[in-house]
Amino acid sequence: MGLLRANIIFVAANLLHTADHQRQGTAGLSWEILAGGSAITIAAIVSLVLAWRRDWRAPVFGTVLGLSAAAGIAASHLAPHWSAFSDSYPQIHADAISWVVVLLEIGAAALLAVVGAVQLRRASSPGPRAAVRAASGRSTP
Repeated sequence: MGLLRANIIFVAANLLHTADHQRQGTAGLSWEILAGGSAITIAAIVSLVLAWRRDWRAPVFGTVLGLSAAAGIAASHLAPHWSAFSDSYPQIHADAISWVVVLLEIGAAALLAVVGAVQLRRASSPGPRAAVRAASGRSTP
């Protein structure tokens, strides 16, 4: 799977999660949750644009974003309440739709991290065209 496709999947899952928060109502969300979610959405769009442009920074950005988003979303929604960044689904008794959507987004973030890391590894392999191949998602010159 290429980095562009992984970014598209993550952006779609992120927007679905945002729509689910709208469906549930945002009145009970702290400003920290709203700011954190907005930051992830903005970073997801930046990552998508970098991948679309085949920017050499796209694999690094996607890997870091994927890892941090998966960890942050899981900490926010799966863990018991621990801070202002918590919107613990077990404690708010989220419905099945919300659970599916949040798990989809965490999985999409993890996928983005893996795809980015694979491309970084390819870029570090010997050969002058390795970085170009990895950034474009092609395995052959």
